[in-house]
Amino acid sequence: MLTKTARFLTLLSAVLLLITFFAAPVSAADTRTGTNITIKSDETINDDLYISGSEITIDGTVNGDVIAFADKININGTISGDIIGAGNVVDIRGKAGGSVRVVGSDIKIGGSIHEDLVAFGAMISVSPDAAIGRDLLLFGGSLHVKGPVARNIKAAADRIIIDSSVGGFVDAEARELKLEQSADIAGNLIYKSEKEAEIRPGARITGEITHNIPEKKESGGFCCQPATTTAAPGNTCPISTGALVGGLLSAFISFLIIFVIVCILIKYAMILMTGIIFILLARKHMPGLLQALKDKPWQCLGWGAFTFFLVPVGVAILCFLIVGIPLGLAALALYLTAIYLSTILVALFLGVWMLRKPAESASTGHLIGALALGLLVVFVIDLIPFVGLLTVFGGILLGLGMIVVYIRNLYA
Repeated sequence: MLTKTARFLTLLSAVLLLITFFAAPVSAADTRTGTNITIKSDETINDDLYISGSEITIDGTVNGDVIAFADKININGTISGDIIGAGNVVDIRGKAGGSVRVVGSDIKIGGSIHEDLVAFGAMISVSPDAAIGRDLLLFGGSLHVKGPVARNIKAAADRIIIDSSVGGFVDAEARELKLEQSADIAGNLIYKSEKEAEIRPGARITGEITHNIPEKKESGGFCCQPATTTAAPGNTCPISTGALVGGLLSAFISFLIIFVIVCILIKYAMILMTGIIFILLARKHMPGLLQALKDKPWQCLGWGAFTFFLVPVGVAILCFLIVGIPLGLAALALYLTAIYLSTILVALFLGVWMLRKPAESASTGHLIGALALGLLVVFVIDLIPFVGLLTVFGGILLGLGMIVVYIRNLYA
C-alpha cells in the first residue's frame, strides 16, 4: 500500500502532462503589459524592453532595444538601441541610438535617430526637430519629410513632400512628388511618377534628375487616385493607396492588440485550469499545504531555496551516472512540476488569506474561487517593474518550501 508521501508525489506527477503544455517560458528581458503603461522620466531600464498595451508612453531611459505594440505609442525618452513598434498612432520625439522600424496609421517622428528610419504607414511625417543619422525608407499614403537626412531617401507613396537636406540620393515612386524651397539634395533625384515633380524655387539638387514614367496597367492593381477623385473610365477602383494602407494597418494593429490580450487571458485560464485540477486531485492535502506556509513562512522560504538550487545539482549527478539516468529524469520531472505548482499554491494561499476563511473549513468551490482571486492579484503584481520579477521568484521559493515542509510533516 502506498504511503502518504508516495500518494502525494503521485498526485504531483498526475498534472505533469498538463504543465508541459501550459508552462510559459521565462524571459530575461523586461516585459510589460497592461492598458496604459508609462515609463516615467526618472526611470531607467538596463535591458531590452518588450511592452504592449492600449497606450504606451516612454519618458525615461532604456539601455537596450524597445519592442512595442499598442494602439498609441509615445516615445519621448532615450533609447540606446533599436525601436521596433506597431500602433495606430506612433509618436517618437525622443532619441534612438540605433534604428527605428515602425508600422502605423499615423507616424510622427520628432526626435533624433542615430541610424535608419524604416516606416510603413498611411501618414508619415518627419518634423524639423528630427534628425536621421543614416537612411530613410518610407512606404505609405502621405509622406512629409522636414527633418535632415544624413544619407539617402527611398520612398513609395501617393504623395511625397521633401522639405529638408538630404546627404545622398532620393529614389521615390509617387503619384505626386513635391520639393519645397528648403529641399537640398546632395545626390541624384530619381523618381517614378505619371507627372513631373513640383520643384519650388530655392530647392537645390546637386546630382542629376531622372524622371521615369510608370507603365500603365490594362487591368488589375489598385488605384493611386485620391479617394475623393472620380475613377477614370475603365478604372473601377476609387480607393487610394493611402486609404488602403491605412485600413490594412488599422486592421493589423487591432489584431495585434487583441492577440496580446487574448494571450494574457489564455495564460491566466490555463494556469487556473491546472490549479483547479490540482485542487480536485489533492483536495485532502490543501489544508496541510496552506497551513505549512501560514505556520512556518521562513522555514518554507529556506527549504524552498534549498530545493530550488540543490535539486538540479543532484539531478545532474544522477544523469552523469548512466544507471541513474531514469531516476534523474524522474526527479527532474517532479522538480519542474513542483516549480510550476508553487505559483499556484502561493496564489491559493493569498486568495484564502484575502477571503478570510480557514482552508480546513473551506469548500472546494471556495478554494477554487480563492485561487482565481489570488492568481489575478499575482498577474497584476507581475506587471510592476522589478517587483514582478521578485514576486515570481519569491513565489517559487515559498511554493517549493510549502511542498517540502508539508511532506516533512507527514513523517512527523
